[in-house]
Amino acid sequence: MAHPIIKYRLTKAGRIPEYLCKDAGSFSGMYGVNTNKAGKIPKWTSPQETLYLGMACGDPDSDGLPDGLDGTVDSKDNLQTYLTSISGTWTVDSEGVTGIKTETTTGSQLSWDESTGNYGIGNTAPTAPGLTTTTTDKFSSSAPSGTVIVINAGYVTKVVTEVTTSSGVTTTTSDIAIVHPYTNITVTGTSDSVGVVTTNGPVDVGVTTTKTTTTTTAATHNDITENYTDSISTTDVDGTVTKTRIRTINELTKVRNPFDPAAAATDLWGKYETVNGL
Repeated sequence: MAHPIIKYRLTKAGRIPEYLCKDAGSFSGMYGVNTNKAGKIPKWTSPQETLYLGMACGDPDSDGLPDGLDGTVDSKDNLQTYLTSISGTWTVDSEGVTGIKTETTTGSQLSWDESTGNYGIGNTAPTAPGLTTTTTDKFSSSAPSGTVIVINAGYVTKVVTEVTTSSGVTTTTSDIAIVHPYTNITVTGTSDSVGVVTTNGPVDVGVTTTKTTTTTTAATHNDITENYTDSISTTDVDGTVTKTRIRTINELTKVRNPFDPAAAATDLWGKYETVNGL
């Protein structure tokens, strides 16, 4: 039985069509694209607006195709041409390790029990009398091919509240630290927004005006983050327990590349040939 590559949609009930190939090496739901034209009355209503690539079980019936099956793709060249036509603005993100360092902390179990310090990235190592920590230099490697992704973000960094009554003005200022998961930050500017609320209180209080000024800091980050894994071991010598933690810290960099329709066509066509025994 043949297993052709097809362009298909979900059923009107939003279900996966029964004619899709169920072979473990086949594929479905790939590279979906909304085929309705912007600004036009939609030809396809939800949930059938998206056209997918997949593999079917059996050749198309010469008497016609079921609703939602838009045809077959009969050659690798045609597959690549189709993928090229729908993927003009697509991008692919990937991630690679660009730095590794280790942090080794050792000492008696008693010292560990008395230690302070956050165990997370960006914080100090545990500290207590009897604990020692050594850190290796970071081993750096090149980022994967592509453009490092830049994240634009805004952070509320200050809130100033002024409450004005007949008794005078009371001002409260809250400074808020920027918290983010990246290893870098570039501040690009700040902006203030002001809100004023006026309320009528009891006669002895009168009108109360609350003015809130919120400062937002704009920043950019290269999408470079860190994670870590811990290896913990203990030794017991005559009742004295020594604990050692080796923390391996990985720097991860995310990059972006244009979608490669040729590579995608090669991947799908290879699965097609395998399932069909070609």
